Amino acid sequence: MSIQLVVGLGNPGDAYVDTRHNIGFKFIHALLRCTGGDQQKKATLKSHVYQIMHNGARILAIKPQTYMNLSGDAVVAVMNYYKLTPNNICVVTDDLDIPFGRVRLRLKGGAGTHNGMKSIIQQLNTHDFIRLRLGIGPKPEFMDAKDVVLQRFNATEQQALPGMLERVAKGVMTHITDPVDVMMNRLNPVDFLL
Repeated sequence: MSIQLVVGLGNPGDAYVDTRHNIGFKFIHALLRCTGGDQQKKATLKSHVYQIMHNGARILAIKPQTYMNLSGDAVVAVMNYYKLTPNNICVVTDDLDIPFGRVRLRLKGGAGTHNGMKSIIQQLNTHDFIRLRLGIGPKPEFMDAKDVVLQRFNATEQQALPGMLERVAKGVMTHITDPVDVMMNRLNPVDFLL
């Protein structure tokens, strides 16, 4: 299993730019900053598509432009065009159950309440792909989850976010060719705010 496509989930449009739900998009920006990746214009693929060269191999990074609930449409379009399989992808998404600054990398799993993940699982017809969940929690008890994910990061989080995402991106790239269990053991215990 080798990662050839990194999918950062989010919603297009200025209204969503700094919301918690768009941390997947922000991760792609951090990944490009630390690797020098460049944009490949592929308007028919329903995504902004970027190319990263790593140790002589091409890794694609995308930001689906279909809105969260239809993320699977964009992922399938890119996978078909580049002839990739679910074993080749890593989906990066927000997670309210993980504290801000922490990540959870898994080889497979369910979608929980995340509509973007539901769409991808439905379109791929499998749960078997790598997912990197970035913590945006904890969720305040008095708030509904959909209200929290569409909320902007607070001032302290906004200040910490660029450095945190850069450290996560560098960690991912350091271990991107390692077996998934090695990657999990290296990334999951780390507090990326430190």
